[in-house]
Amino acid sequence: MQVKDSRIPLRHEVRPFFQPILSLQTQEIIGYETLGRRIREDIVESLGPFFKNPDIPEDVQLLIDRHLRERAIEQLASTQDESLLFINLKPSWIYRTYKRTGVLPTIELLRKYDINPARIVIEVTEEEFTGKLQELTQIVELYRQFGCIIAIDDVGSGFSNFDRIASLQPKILKIDLNILKKSAIHAGYKALMQSFSILAAQMGASLLVEGIETKQELHSALQVGARYVQGYLFSKAEPYLQHKDVFKPMLKEEMGLFSQGEFQRNRHLSAIHQSLEAVTQSAIRILTAEDADQLIEHTITTVTENCIRIYICMEDGYQISSNYIRKEDAWNKDDSYRGANWTWRPYFISNILMMNLQKQGILSQVYTDLDTSHQIQTYSCALGDGYYLFLDLLI
Repeated sequence: MQVKDSRIPLRHEVRPFFQPILSLQTQEIIGYETLGRRIREDIVESLGPFFKNPDIPEDVQLLIDRHLRERAIEQLASTQDESLLFINLKPSWIYRTYKRTGVLPTIELLRKYDINPARIVIEVTEEEFTGKLQELTQIVELYRQFGCIIAIDDVGSGFSNFDRIASLQPKILKIDLNILKKSAIHAGYKALMQSFSILAAQMGASLLVEGIETKQELHSALQVGARYVQGYLFSKAEPYLQHKDVFKPMLKEEMGLFSQGEFQRNRHLSAIHQSLEAVTQSAIRILTAEDADQLIEHTITTVTENCIRIYICMEDGYQISSNYIRKEDAWNKDDSYRGANWTWRPYFISNILMMNLQKQGILSQVYTDLDTSHQIQTYSCALGDGYYLFLDLLI
């Protein structure tokens, strides 16, 4: 008699559970990630170990995965809920199945249950993939053309590569929470998180941070520009869909606290702006490098304690002044930066244009200073006659 492998669940033992995904824009549940669960004697077990076990044949894993996928889509079709459904698909599974059959089973299921494909998010997991990226891209494009939304899951988890992100052009980047956690204590990971935020903005994608367990992690997600969040702070995966507003009161409260904290953290900007008003209207006219240095020396007495560097540039990007750098309680003058050109910095020209249009000072995004490796922001304002004052501020 053949002994059943206890690692392999029976079809009647598995069912989809749904973990909510929330929009920080609306504070509502906008979708659910469908996750497989095995239920034996009223004990609920994750199917993660089953799908990750290399000793279980892939065909067996695929059979269970497709059963779960169909049950999830069937449940979605039976409700009046208009939420999105996030479905995980391994690139190797997509690739080999389509190469062998020419069929995409998920699309067939959407047709069978008459589901609007715009409600389906195909999460391409960031596993190691040995096939041809060009062919994978062509297959994923079939989902996009059918109307599905494309996401890349676990960005930064180890197999993440920018070639795949650039080629697949996802609308959602799901960020590995470990990077977010490390970013709170490590400048390198913080810079990496910011790079994902910039990448998403540049390619027209949204950041989704999953695994949020604490309110502090929620605030960290807000700080890096997450549009969507997911995690145990809100809910574990459940066998049912929840009311879309169930977490709105908590999210509104936390987003209010976050906003207050950010305004408080940047309260020094008002003082800087007021102190610089007198400088910008100063009788000192800049004609030479010495004039620029004289103006900075007049300004130093008015700036806040978190200002670590001051300099003046011309509209064409050339620095006319020396660098004035604060070290401990003293200011040091470094004239070696005179004549340096800063148009290679991606924000320089856009900031000049913005100052000219708005007729007021502006604050840059947070970035890591090349010289000190500290997290800083740059406040800049027009001095008139094509000259601009820049202050680097510790955050």
